[in-house]
Amino acid sequence: MSNGKELRLPSFIHVGPPRTGTTWLHEALMGHIGLPSEKETRFFDVRYDRGIEWYCSLFGDYPANVPAGEICPSYFSNAVARERIKRHIPDCKIIVTFREPAARLYSFYRHRRGFRSKRDLAMNDTFDAYWRLEMSGGADLCSYATHLRRWQAIFGKPCVMVLFYEDLSSNPQGYLDAVCDFVGARRIALDRSRVGSAKVNSAPRAARSRVARRMVEAIYWASRHGARPLIELGQRTALWQITRRPFVADFPPLSQESADEMRAIMLPEIEELEQITGRDLSHWKSGAQRKFDDGRADVRSQAG
Repeated sequence: MSNGKELRLPSFIHVGPPRTGTTWLHEALMGHIGLPSEKETRFFDVRYDRGIEWYCSLFGDYPANVPAGEICPSYFSNAVARERIKRHIPDCKIIVTFREPAARLYSFYRHRRGFRSKRDLAMNDTFDAYWRLEMSGGADLCSYATHLRRWQAIFGKPCVMVLFYEDLSSNPQGYLDAVCDFVGARRIALDRSRVGSAKVNSAPRAARSRVARRMVEAIYWASRHGARPLIELGQRTALWQITRRPFVADFPPLSQESADEMRAIMLPEIEELEQITGRDLSHWKSGAQRKFDDGRADVRSQAG
């Protein structure tokens, strides 16, 4: 109890992983269900010392018949966050969205490059250098199946909804309907939501300088606080394309060689995810099997 009011905890949490359309989903749900006052509370992994009353206070006073939930992609691979959610919300409904691993990691890299903070300034300029450094340092980049099994083991398979980013891209209304049905909310027509007809959030381009980075951050902030239609209108003009050139640089496309190599490393996880979900993910494995077999052949030849 707090100030005579019963504390209300969310009934569902989208736990990620990052760069799987979580910002789009937050914007689509906003105003229709009980979301916290900030998109990623980071309560269960970073701000847990603030206490459960502080966490509940972020959700405001929503009617009892309106589901409350949050979207925090950093929870997906965090065992501590998983245990804490179970402790406080034992019947919590969990949502995860999976995206082709190489594309997701490249999107994550672009996002960090576009909005990098001071701690990210030393990050490698090339994507190949970035992902190799992350993996050599033991970063858990795409253990999709491993972590999914852990969420299912703790909360039960019926309480863990598995979605795919490809479905969001191809049929956003159907994707949103599935989420609403799962959490017990009334379906939302996209033309009545904050996202409207906007495409799924894409990673920003890289800012060329510190001043440019601040400008990009300001535009991003304004977009999330009501100025999205005006910004989108401006971005369709020739003047926008001319004025942006000194400030941002376009990213090169993800190379096929890098994509195949990453998919080969992640191939066992992809195949296990296929078994768990029954989803055909053959398009995620393009070129991966050959790389995977070549890698095993190299190991055998070195052993001989």
